[in-house]
Amino acid sequence: MKLRSGVAFLLMLCLVIAALGIGAYQGWSDERKAVEETYAGLEKMIQARVESAYNLITVASRHLPETDAPMAQLISARDILESNAGLPQKAAANELLSQSAHQILSSLSALPSVQSDSRDKMYVESYLPQMLEESQARTAGALYNTAAAAFNRELEESLSGFLARLLGVKPAEEFVSP
Repeated sequence: MKLRSGVAFLLMLCLVIAALGIGAYQGWSDERKAVEETYAGLEKMIQARVESAYNLITVASRHLPETDAPMAQLISARDILESNAGLPQKAAANELLSQSAHQILSSLSALPSVQSDSRDKMYVESYLPQMLEESQARTAGALYNTAAAAFNRELEESLSGFLARLLGVKPAEEFVSP
């Protein structure tokens, strides 16, 4: 009789643990899907950054030599943002884009050729800096960034998150520089 009770208890314990594991896995998988659904918004913002880079490259190519180091960095950053690279690589490229864009704009604003061209002067002094700042702010404050960080924090700090990680739920990839 004691053996049957012990077996029944172990079976019940296994079923409870299995139910907790399945519930944790399904719940956290659904939460992860919700985070991934916000990625489309981030991707649109990254595309706005790429378009800003293209505009700056177009203007800069009229005034700076092809060997200009910030220009090469800007082109490299743009290419990474357009690629299928992971979010940490894209975040680093986004930072590089900001740095090189500011260097290029600073160089361009001091050039007599830009000052004498009213269209390029308007781009360099007004349009491009505004476009770059707005796209940077929107990308940094993207809903995806907030959702991914909150998901990862909760996944890391909860018991059900621990079970879900054991069962294969991965943290969300974040859009932050490494």
